[in-house]
Amino acid sequence: MKIINSISKFRNALGQAKQIYKYGGIAKISISLLSYDNILEGKNILITGGSSGIGFSIAKKCLNAGGRIVITGRDEDKLKKAVENFSSERCHYIVWDISRTSEIANQLTKCEEILCSEIDILINNAGVAPKKYFGTVDEEEWEKIYNTNLKGNYFLTQEIVKRWRSISFKDYKKIINISSQGGYVGATYPYRMTKWDVRGLTEGLGKMLIGDHIIVNGIAPGVVKTSMQEFSIEQGDNLFCKQNPLGRVILPEEIAELALFLISDASNAIVGQTIVCDGGYTLK
Repeated sequence: MKIINSISKFRNALGQAKQIYKYGGIAKISISLLSYDNILEGKNILITGGSSGIGFSIAKKCLNAGGRIVITGRDEDKLKKAVENFSSERCHYIVWDISRTSEIANQLTKCEEILCSEIDILINNAGVAPKKYFGTVDEEEWEKIYNTNLKGNYFLTQEIVKRWRSISFKDYKKIINISSQGGYVGATYPYRMTKWDVRGLTEGLGKMLIGDHIIVNGIAPGVVKTSMQEFSIEQGDNLFCKQNPLGRVILPEEIAELALFLISDASNAIVGQTIVCDGGYTLK
């Protein structure tokens, strides 16, 4: 038995050594997920880019808190799998490329018809990752990223606010814009530039719309374990990341915890803020 235990320990040590050599270190955590019971019961929530990553985790958290949701995306297969994964009659999807601004009004109407009521909460999460950086950026890259990360989010927000302003409602309506740690550091390529813009838009709309009983806030995630960060997927359950002082990637579930707090009535005194959740990256 002692020999077997020794062999097992040696294999574990060897495996850890390989992880350190390949990725630079090892980080594993266990996070606590708070339970808010049915804090979102009766709320209709639209989440763009909700089939995977951060959007998927936010959708799951909202469902667990009693909300009714519509998730959007361009890939119907991914949307179907997400809805099947949730296995909830309160979850629906719409195939929707928000960069096509001419379709926004009709698609929003479709969401309202599915939910049999107006939207209460908008999560502007849809985004396109960068593939080119300063020195190689062309107009195609620029337009692809700006059309989704900023233009689509902007015109969707404008349309939904227009509708909210045309009706009377008692509870606060809420908008959460997903920015990035890139919105707090120097920007030299389209992705980070859009995240600066989203951060500025959040502050501006927060001030403008609070008088309409609409609360706008944002979240600036750091390096999150999603398909946008290929290395984090490759590393499996090793969360090590040398890019921030915390020494690990952020989990999408951690962003979802923050999102749920911001869209609940527990955070109504927070207005126009973009809260950074980046493991200390912007403090370096």
